[in-house]
Amino acid sequence: MRRRPGLPRAILAGGFLAALAVRIAYLALSPANPDLAAFADVVTVLRRGGRLYVETSRYNYSPAWAWALLGLDAAARLLGCSLAASIGGFLAAVDAASAALVHRLAGGGRRGAAAALLFFANPVGVFASSFHRQFDGLAIFCLLLALRYAAKTPASRPGTVGALSASIVFKHVTVFFPPLFFGGRGRRGLGVAGVLIPYAIFAAAFVPYAGSWPAIVRNVFGYRGLAEDYGTAMLRKIPGAPAWLPTAVFLAAVVAAIVLLRRSGVEPARACLLLFLVMLLTIPGIVEYYFAWPIALGALVGGAGYAVYTLTVSAFFLGSPDGLNLPLAHLPGWHGVWWSVLFWLAWELRRLSARPGDAPA
Repeated sequence: MRRRPGLPRAILAGGFLAALAVRIAYLALSPANPDLAAFADVVTVLRRGGRLYVETSRYNYSPAWAWALLGLDAAARLLGCSLAASIGGFLAAVDAASAALVHRLAGGGRRGAAAALLFFANPVGVFASSFHRQFDGLAIFCLLLALRYAAKTPASRPGTVGALSASIVFKHVTVFFPPLFFGGRGRRGLGVAGVLIPYAIFAAAFVPYAGSWPAIVRNVFGYRGLAEDYGTAMLRKIPGAPAWLPTAVFLAAVVAAIVLLRRSGVEPARACLLLFLVMLLTIPGIVEYYFAWPIALGALVGGAGYAVYTLTVSAFFLGSPDGLNLPLAHLPGWHGVWWSVLFWLAWELRRLSARPGDAPA
């Protein structure tokens, strides 16, 4: 069957340049935010040799990002710019590297370039990394790298394991994903050891801070995002509902999704996308830059679900107090975004069940 040509090169080039210009504008004009202040606190603590998790309660990740912040602070001092500018420039470069991986995973050529542009110019991803300057994209880049290694012929198991480990260590939003790469008996993929190693490396990253274990448990493993009117957090409004119910529902949904995706033999990239959607649908606490999680993987498959989600979340950002906070009426709120996630998930499941040879998820 003859492949349809991709977008003309001039359109692709113009799209990338326009997306880059928007990102630079956000980096230059976006105001400071509490997370940037928290990152600056981390740098201050580390530079004086303080106790990371004890002296600041606003750091909710493994030490890896703290060490990266120390390097970015050194780069900012060398270049004569602010830490915020250094972080923003680094995250833009990470997104560019992710776009290159999307290009390869989509098959290269103009079609791959179109998928890469669909990611790099997506307003949701731009808001997360260039407006909020959040580093979720670093974990996503490592996940895409793991998918790239897994897709090689023959597959690079050390590369896949290393990339998955880096993804979890930088930001553990991908902590549930290694089982999706498990090959099992007679199947392509990682063995049991390959799935467990990323968790061992994640745990080892905390060893130098073992003396701060109570603070680590409280700040890292006890962190649940913000209690907005979204997802399973709504269960807290049921009279008499236990406080642990939203987290229990979330974990049950994630485990069920992993089991079903494994049994149905869904390809790893699409399985990762579906798991992200299940997580966003049932998460017990939310922050708006979490909505960037499925954007890169969604660019690989496109479709109406991806389009509806992008438009809804982008409109939500326009009116959000933590976004542009524009005085516009009738913009979607948290519930609108949740319904767009549900629509995207249903759309992808419908596409899966319609594909010849694929079992319904």
